[in-house]
Amino acid sequence: MANFLLVSHGEYAKVTKASVEMIAGEQKNVKAIAFKQTMNQDDLLEKITKVASEFDEAPTILVDIAGGTPANTAQRYQQKHPDVAVYSGLSMPLLLALVMGTPIDEAIKQTIDNMAPVGLTKKKEEKQKPKVVKKEEKPNKNVALTPHTMQNVRIDERLIHGQVATMWTNALKLTRIMVVGDDIVKNDVLKTGLKTACPHGIHLSILTAHGAARRINSGKYVGQTVLLLVKNPGVLRQLVDFDVKLPEINVGNMSTKPHSCQVAKSVAVLDKDVEDFEYLDQKGCHIYHQMVPSEPKEDFMEMIK
Repeated sequence: MANFLLVSHGEYAKVTKASVEMIAGEQKNVKAIAFKQTMNQDDLLEKITKVASEFDEAPTILVDIAGGTPANTAQRYQQKHPDVAVYSGLSMPLLLALVMGTPIDEAIKQTIDNMAPVGLTKKKEEKQKPKVVKKEEKPNKNVALTPHTMQNVRIDERLIHGQVATMWTNALKLTRIMVVGDDIVKNDVLKTGLKTACPHGIHLSILTAHGAARRINSGKYVGQTVLLLVKNPGVLRQLVDFDVKLPEINVGNMSTKPHSCQVAKSVAVLDKDVEDFEYLDQKGCHIYHQMVPSEPKEDFMEMIK
């Protein structure tokens, strides 16, 4: 019997497994992992490696959404274990079909067919709608900025993951994601994962701090809506020292580490991080915490006092 490893944001994988077992009984060939906000990608990779080793044969990995941290981390695992297949779109109908022995291609088709109106729900006939004249779109804010200014800046250890690939990309109407970090440029596995996770139609740049500063200061990205992503404030300190202006910095996710202090549900800082944040604050950067666009901005410097 085939083995399946479920990985999701939060408890979704675990409750999906439990729901399927209500119908199909205990499934010893299915294991589930919850990715939590306090974890980073390396933590999750370690967990996937451990749980996958508990199967007698390599499992098929099912993740919740393409481009999310579970998907990106599963692909990192897959690079070292090419016999492992990874699929996104984890759902109860899909898992139920699979544990019943349905081949995965057919199970995916059945899952799609399962999405239909039921009971008294009927499709309403579409009425002819009057033509609506679209309002003129507001000009791209980055066009008015000086070449050495970056408007959208986020610290997120997970880099391109579900929240960035969906919520922030849509909210900011991005045309490019710029990932900056000397260590990232040297990591071929991570670069491959970033290229896979980058949303369709969005340009991706992976640069060292010096390379990014040179391109920004030359005006290369004027007219584009760019999100600058880094893992820690130290990278932004480098950019500021290279004369890149960072009016606002959003601190999204910094995972828990030994000797770090938890200042928000998804943010833990080391003494070195605090020093870098204070430096950026002194340079005139407004630093705030906001996980997703729908949440209010919180003054980050107040959080780390």
